[in-house]
Amino acid sequence: MALKKKAIIIPAVVVLAVGGGVLGLRNMAQSATQAMLANIKYSAVPAGMNDLSDTISTTGQVIGNGTVDVTTKLNATVSEVKVSLGDVVKEGDLLCVFDSTELQDEYDELQEQLDSSDKKSQSDHDKVVRDMEAAKNKKTSALERAQRAIDKATKERDDAYEKFNKLVGEYNQAIDDGNEYYDYDTVNAQIETLRAGLSAYDDAVTAAQDAYNDTETQYDETIQGYQDTLDAEEFESTDSIQKQMDKLTEQIEQCNVYASQSGIITALNVNEGSLPSSPTLMTIVNTDKTVIELTVRETDISKMQEGMKATVTSKVLPDEEFPAKITRIVNVVSQDAASAEGKAGYKVEVTLDTPNDKLLIGMSATVDVVIKEVGEKLSVPYSGIIEEDGGDYVLVAEAADDEEGGYIVSKKKIVKGEESDFYVEVAGGEVKEGDLIVEQDDDAEMPLPEDGERIQVNEKK
Repeated sequence: MALKKKAIIIPAVVVLAVGGGVLGLRNMAQSATQAMLANIKYSAVPAGMNDLSDTISTTGQVIGNGTVDVTTKLNATVSEVKVSLGDVVKEGDLLCVFDSTELQDEYDELQEQLDSSDKKSQSDHDKVVRDMEAAKNKKTSALERAQRAIDKATKERDDAYEKFNKLVGEYNQAIDDGNEYYDYDTVNAQIETLRAGLSAYDDAVTAAQDAYNDTETQYDETIQGYQDTLDAEEFESTDSIQKQMDKLTEQIEQCNVYASQSGIITALNVNEGSLPSSPTLMTIVNTDKTVIELTVRETDISKMQEGMKATVTSKVLPDEEFPAKITRIVNVVSQDAASAEGKAGYKVEVTLDTPNDKLLIGMSATVDVVIKEVGEKLSVPYSGIIEEDGGDYVLVAEAADDEEGGYIVSKKKIVKGEESDFYVEVAGGEVKEGDLIVEQDDDAEMPLPEDGERIQVNEKK
């Protein structure tokens, strides 16, 4: 298995020797090393296409897409239960029925009272309507009489003013003409008499107009009184009896309990023939979507965003993977659930792209969230990277084309690109797909072969 982000650094080796024995010692050492390498099997991994996306892996539990508690305020006996624990229901399905006998009897009794009251109310209504129509007719007649009085007083006033103005005109004309035969004294006396009576005619017109207005006001008040009585009847229809009946109607309708959403019955607190044991009759968990709830540690939650892709797997379905994405992040620490380290974490919901009824509510699942999507790239294991002289290299094992067999080591330069937990991208250099990359063992006890040396390999797939 590839080691995680471990590069091999080749130290410089300095050999100090005295006299001509150096060459012999070196040759002996090389022969011994080659003999040892020929019998050691090195682990080798082919360079290939690997997904280098950065992921966070955690476990969670399958939950429904929303939970609804079916409740009631009725204090009545359950006459029929239509569902059982674990049943799948659709929105609008009848779940249970309460006994509505007592409620219906009470409603019928109130209906009788209301019917009797309605008959009396109708009789009173008809009388008010008749009285109001009579008042309107009387108003019309009275105003006609009052208008005639106004017309008469107005005519008498106008006639008086006309006579006065005519006489004044004649008087003034006689003066202008110098008519010495005109009876100035007599006419002047008549003018003054007429002048003194004009105010009485004015007062008579005003009095007739006031009488008209008073008559109109009196009848308007009477008619409005009848109208107020009729208007009040609208509110009397919602009196205490009607309010009680409306409440009973609502309660009777509530005796049939229907599913407000589709899903699975996960809790059932009702039995036929008894009162409900709690206000919550049952619980429905929506299964339209398959949702996995995770508890993510605080060091990872800041890396996650809604919409990020994920892959879901489960031990109960070992050969299947389910594409998903993050659909909800609760950015408040959850004290009722612990992360993998046993510490309080943050709740995250992941929803499968396609609902799957094989993942049942309550099952555990592993979720790999893609933090950085890179995709498949030509890559080699970190355990095969050698850092030397400021560059990066790998040892490639190539099958020997001779009788001795085995593999010949070839050191090749590599340019690193994207990195994941176990692999590094081959962004350039001499490595190609399929090259066997020699790994360094975890404990570094095996000597690292040099360029051109023959070795044995154990190829990993």
